[in-house]
Amino acid sequence: MIIDTIKTKLTNHLFQQNEWLKKDLIKHRLKSILFNVGPIHYALIVNDSGLPEYRDQIDTYDAEIKLSISSAIELMRGNKKADIEIKGDIEFATVMSNLLRDVEWDYEDDLSDIIGDIPAYHLVKFGKKVVTTTKETSFNIADTFKEYWLEEKPLIAKKRLVEQFNNEVDRLRFDVDRLELRLKSYEIL
Repeated sequence: MIIDTIKTKLTNHLFQQNEWLKKDLIKHRLKSILFNVGPIHYALIVNDSGLPEYRDQIDTYDAEIKLSISSAIELMRGNKKADIEIKGDIEFATVMSNLLRDVEWDYEDDLSDIIGDIPAYHLVKFGKKVVTTTKETSFNIADTFKEYWLEEKPLIAKKRLVEQFNNEVDRLRFDVDRLELRLKSYEIL
């Protein structure tokens, strides 16, 4: 299948650009891991030299990391409290996830082979600016909607008001319990 060929070539190229992975993964040679992000499945095996390789299919996995798409988005936003499920060799899964977080694609180098050094530099610079601007704009729009729904048309309750409501409900429940005890004591008399 064409998609698997592209996945294999891109993944292996990416890991070859990050040879520093070898020193931490060499002790996990021939171990495999499966990443499940929603409907997307991605299997990697650590080869003899200590670099991860993409595999189309692996019968059994030493570790599995499973998370929803929304959890993956939360991780990309920097939220460390995303819902992640880890099965199997937890040490290996932790090492892999920590290392993969630091993997970088040298796309400027890859582009320079195709269009030359100077155009690649300027294209990457422009791309980074577009990504940064888009990210900032997205967060600003989200904050605007949040403020609108909190202040102008309250669809979302403020945290402070929710806590206040919960405290009042707890106080009311405590008062009702006290009243019941008092009424029971009057019935006894």
